[in-house]
Amino acid sequence: MRTIYLVRHGQTLFNVHHKIQGTCDSPLTALGRKQAEAVYQYFLQKNIKFDAAFCSTQERASDTLEIITGKQLPYTQIKDLHEKSHGEYEGQDEFMLPWRRGFSRINAAMEPDEHVEQRMEAAITKIIDVTHVDDTILIAGHGTALRLFAQKINPKFKAFDNCGIVKLSAVDNHLKFVDYVAPAKGVCLNKVGQGSNELLIVR
Repeated sequence: MRTIYLVRHGQTLFNVHHKIQGTCDSPLTALGRKQAEAVYQYFLQKNIKFDAAFCSTQERASDTLEIITGKQLPYTQIKDLHEKSHGEYEGQDEFMLPWRRGFSRINAAMEPDEHVEQRMEAAITKIIDVTHVDDTILIAGHGTALRLFAQKINPKFKAFDNCGIVKLSAVDNHLKFVDYVAPAKGVCLNKVGQGSNELLIVR
């Protein structure tokens, strides 16, 4: 059985200033680095050791991963793990998003949620295909993209905190939602909602 840990990046400068941060990037703050260090300590205390690590091509994800692994584990960057694109709203204040201003219409330049889900599933399927059956795998990514993928497995899952962790198990073509923890906040929710909490990967 593969065990997969999905980790959102630590707090960034754009998070602090409430800027829209999708495909654009901003550096981790001092707090963001401390959050990643808290995840490093969490895995250390739990004696969780990774056989493989992956992240998006965005710096905030790779920086978070390097802190979590102590730069002791080689990793692979996968473009399709990147954050949802917000098109022309990238880098603007968060209140500029249409739904924040009471509009339901989504700008055509924004990436549809369905596309995010599809590429995330494709990326994680690829990761499963190139790893071994008993591997423990770390994937560092982004709040919206990871949330949309996690919600395909457990629709009751709400959101990732900065450096929040979703644990998945993978047996054959099935992914199962195990739990969610947020060690940077000291919060642990062992179960999120009810239901099957599984996803069948169709190749």
